[in-house]
Amino acid sequence: MVKFSIKPNKARDRSFLFRVIFCFLLCAAALFIIYTVVGERLFTFDHLIIFILCCIPLSIIYALIVEKLGTGLFALLTGWSNKKIPLTDQYTADLSKARFSKSMGKYSEALVIINEVLEKIPDFPEAIFLKAQIEWEGFKSSTLARKNLDKALELVKDDEPLRKRVSNYYMGMIKGETDVD
Repeated sequence: MVKFSIKPNKARDRSFLFRVIFCFLLCAAALFIIYTVVGERLFTFDHLIIFILCCIPLSIIYALIVEKLGTGLFALLTGWSNKKIPLTDQYTADLSKARFSKSMGKYSEALVIINEVLEKIPDFPEAIFLKAQIEWEGFKSSTLARKNLDKALELVKDDEPLRKRVSNYYMGMIKGETDVD
């Protein structure tokens, strides 16, 4: 029989504890400052102790609210988020940067970006096709460009639009046209 156990997330537990302690110390410091400034005219030291003890459940409630609503609310209000960009979006952004660099004539920069993407995803047909374009248009290396175009054609299915683009580019490269896209 397999036993399942739920292990607590220690980082989350620590942050929750820190929030409780922070809120408690903040409330206690505020009450202590009020007590020292106003003195015994407003309340006695016994009242101060009772108020500080009441800060404990308030601190726990505060930490729960921040944990459930606060982080999402903070992200909504500030635009900051700890969510990571999905990898496909990141690679698409990298491809766009490489395309822009290629269009500006910065072929070396574009090639560096494409090589970084291909290190992470070696069988990414869009990136391989763009690398072939950069190698042909920027460095006039027809052997490397053809090798990458062949690899892109192997990875793309017959009915995908990318296959037609790769095939057209390949034919244009064979005819010597450098501006085929």
